Amino acid sequence: MKRPKDLTTSPRGGWKITDPVTGIPVSQPHPMAFLQKVQEARVANGHRISGNFEDEVWEEVCKQNPHIPCHDTEVPEIPMTADDVARFVVALKEMVSNGAQLVSEEEHQRRAEICLRCPKIGHVGCKSCGWMARTLTELIAGRRIHRAAELHKKGCIACGCNLDTKTYYPVEVLKAVDQKLGKQPDYWEECWMR
Repeated sequence: MKRPKDLTTSPRGGWKITDPVTGIPVSQPHPMAFLQKVQEARVANGHRISGNFEDEVWEEVCKQNPHIPCHDTEVPEIPMTADDVARFVVALKEMVSNGAQLVSEEEHQRRAEICLRCPKIGHVGCKSCGWMARTLTELIAGRRIHRAAELHKKGCIACGCNLDTKTYYPVEVLKAVDQKLGKQPDYWEECWMR
């Protein structure tokens, strides 16, 4: 189910839809007033309000307003923490100290396909972390890395890593980082890390 990412800032033109239940256009600048107006229109036209009324309305807002940034509420968001940044820095140091190279583009694509099927994939809740990880990886590797668009801002719930960068690192480097940090992520049975 889709929902706008930011309900505190009104989009240009306000919140608006043509309600598919009533066929009535509804527009309001404030999200709560918008929901109330949709609800009032439904009740006034003899429609019942379901238990997941708000979810239905926000889903419709996302469908009818492609310019509004939305996220899938069924895919969890992974907040990036200082520990995640430290893990990434340790991975970079480990790679440099061992003279390891990034994996081939073909291997990266194979891993990306596995990650996209994984039930432990989530949205990374940090605006600049993905950019930082990718940029530092490019600097260390001395080559420009291709960002798989479908992995942009996606992370692994098991380990917390940003996937469009992690999928380029050698498995031995990633396992050495887990060992150094005393981590044993519960990876999916079909994960390329296993």
